[in-house]
Amino acid sequence: MDNVDFPRHSISIAVLTAIALAASACGGGGGGTVQSTGTATVPAPTTNSSPISGPPYSSFNDQDEDADNFAATAAGFETAEYEGMGGLAAIHASSAYARGATGEGITVGVIDSGVYEEHIEFSTGSGNKVSYAGSDYGGSNPRTDEAVSHGTLVAGIIAANRDNNLNTNLNMHGVAYEANILAFEIPLGSGDGPYEPLDETSLTFGDDNYFADRFTTMANQVDIINMSFGFSGVVTSYSAASIENSLGNTVDALRQQNKAQGDRAIFVISAGNAFGDLDEFNSEVDASSPELLPGLPYLFPELQNHMLAVAAVDRSGAISSYSNHCGAAASFCLAAPGGGDANGDGDFADNELILSPVSPPTDGETGESYYGRTIGTSFAAPLVSGSLALLKQLFPTVGNHELVNRLLETANKNGIYADSSIYGQGLLDLDAATRPVGAISSATGASLDNGMVNPGQTGIAVFGGALGQGLSQNLSQFRVTMFDQLGFPFQQSASSIVQSVPATVIPTPLSHGSQNIASGGRLQLGVASDPWQRSFRTTGNPNDQVQADYFALHFQDQQGGEQFAGLNANPGWFFGVYGDGVLTPGSTEDDSSFAAPWLRYARQGWSSGGAIAMGSSNSKLRLGLFDGTASWSQWQPRSDQHSSGALLEYTLLSGANGLSIQAGFVEEQDSFLGTSIGSALGSVESGDTFFTGINGYMQLGGQWQAIVALYSGTTDPGLNSQFISIDRKISSNSWALGLQGNSLLRNNDQLSLYLSQPLRIENGAGQLRVASGRTIDRQVIYQDLHFDLQPEGREQQLELSYHRPWQLLQKAAWLSASAGYIYQPEHSDLRPSQFEMRVTVSIAID
Repeated sequence: MDNVDFPRHSISIAVLTAIALAASACGGGGGGTVQSTGTATVPAPTTNSSPISGPPYSSFNDQDEDADNFAATAAGFETAEYEGMGGLAAIHASSAYARGATGEGITVGVIDSGVYEEHIEFSTGSGNKVSYAGSDYGGSNPRTDEAVSHGTLVAGIIAANRDNNLNTNLNMHGVAYEANILAFEIPLGSGDGPYEPLDETSLTFGDDNYFADRFTTMANQVDIINMSFGFSGVVTSYSAASIENSLGNTVDALRQQNKAQGDRAIFVISAGNAFGDLDEFNSEVDASSPELLPGLPYLFPELQNHMLAVAAVDRSGAISSYSNHCGAAASFCLAAPGGGDANGDGDFADNELILSPVSPPTDGETGESYYGRTIGTSFAAPLVSGSLALLKQLFPTVGNHELVNRLLETANKNGIYADSSIYGQGLLDLDAATRPVGAISSATGASLDNGMVNPGQTGIAVFGGALGQGLSQNLSQFRVTMFDQLGFPFQQSASSIVQSVPATVIPTPLSHGSQNIASGGRLQLGVASDPWQRSFRTTGNPNDQVQADYFALHFQDQQGGEQFAGLNANPGWFFGVYGDGVLTPGSTEDDSSFAAPWLRYARQGWSSGGAIAMGSSNSKLRLGLFDGTASWSQWQPRSDQHSSGALLEYTLLSGANGLSIQAGFVEEQDSFLGTSIGSALGSVESGDTFFTGINGYMQLGGQWQAIVALYSGTTDPGLNSQFISIDRKISSNSWALGLQGNSLLRNNDQLSLYLSQPLRIENGAGQLRVASGRTIDRQVIYQDLHFDLQPEGREQQLELSYHRPWQLLQKAAWLSASAGYIYQPEHSDLRPSQFEMRVTVSIAID
């Protein structure tokens, strides 16, 4: 290997640049060739007693959907140190870092020439991040700083520290910069001279056992093993039978048949640097496939799930001129940056090389840290190994074979990378590898191999305001696990399960009209306003829709008897203060605030009933039946949820005062309190609510009138589900107070003040079973989440309005001004209060 000394940097960090056109002894796989002849001595390995990472891990980092500022977060990692190595940008490593991946807690095995662990890039607060599983140096083959240089470069690409030191132009960090290294030192050959394929028949039992022992030693301690060395000879030149005969123990060690598939260690092996090399007959080597060691799964397909061959690309993104192609290994091969002469000018600029730590030269100064610039598939492979460490940190309960498959599936296959004969499965892409692949699914079965459904089938749809933000807010303290197309777990807030029923049309205000007719009846109509008169609404949801046009017909005879019928009218408008004509739906911004709130679940449909006098016209008994679909108010969306029921009311009248006692029943089909569950969770047979209330008004002097409505109900949710259970008695209530004044400043003017609380759950709890993770063998882990139904806040609506008759252009007119204030909207103590003012002018047109 030709070494070129560069002058030391001004801060006394010496630079050792190793530009080796043959990739530092490239004859066998990118950086070091093990001699194929002779008898190997197999010393007892020196084991490391410190804890080594290994499956199964206890948990994984939260994998929320990317934040709105994700691009900026990722860009924050793209420092000079990030760019320094020369390979991280091409594989989009910053995206993985922005999602929390650093390699922390993961140990990567490196079988190579050794690691100069004293280098500053491997230092930690308690020592250094390099430990040893064994070493073959000793005796006539001593360990020297020069001997471990190749392995130091490899280890640095995997795990060199990220210290963001801006005081040197030689800053770099490894792809998994918080990972640790477990090294097994083996002496490597130089790879110089003509290309000479391995003669497998010359191998001895000792040669075979040598590799088998080291592979087994490492596979028993770590999940990911990098091997940037190999045997000369393209894999397609050999047969499975001949290799089984010569290296049977080695192949068995790689098979790891004593382990479950998900527990088998991953071997990442450089594809080789033989492209363009000449053999001993001066013929160009056919390097259209990897060499023997990285290509073994071609001969032994059972190795394919946990072995990867890695080809190298240069700065341009094209295959490096020296790199073996994927060829016959295309199904288990991918490409990663390894440096090279990208512009083909015959020279190697610094930005065309891979920068990594090296051991000091023989004349190096004590205490200095040296770096090398180099090329080769030897240095593409550790980018893949480090990437696997990032995935192992993010997805510790996923089988190792699935990590291999994920890197292959998510590799960039666009453009030139679609040519699998060169690039195999494509260019390594950590952005794609660390975000969900395909659609996210919810688990409902014991295994990821069955029972996966669209998240909408495990959702909870909430219509109306009874639960408000309570369910979402109470579930937000928990996490739920979703799974992507490959079965990888991604955590989300459990509140994502709860969805509000979406609107379907643009909102328009609803105009209410009331007219007494000659026969003693009262006709009420509600018509959607002309779009040209659409009002601006700052407090509503801009996607909410208006209810359909409605009519309500109410007759009363001289004996106090009544008949009424309505279409798309709230059944409550025939009862209480509405039935007695004290209020109309247009009196308040919420057109049903003084009616029993559960009646809204049947607002879009028919209602019919009547009343009979009880002894005198001062008391009567009203009864109504209704059936329809839900519509919370004129500003809230319609729903397909269907309800029916009955309302009974006893009314006592005394002059200008009235008191009504109500009792009713609402049966919601497939929902309870406007809430339905996804089909995969089970079903709601019927939500049955029984409610009672009082509704009345009192005259205060000659000009003022007080109005009150108080309601309380109990709901049985009628759930049939193995995933969600809720109390059989859910308590809810609403109330409204009003004060109306007439002819205060001038004849027939009106001043109104209303304060109300919409329907709110006061008591109720439940339990939801959700996926919390998975095991290495793809079994789903569930947990039970306990939650309260009652919201944390309490919405209260205050409305003040003034109406004054006016003469305008000799026409009768009304000037109206109103102000509305909503405290803790949707019963959420997290939402800001809302305020609205409105001024309107109405003109009578003859």
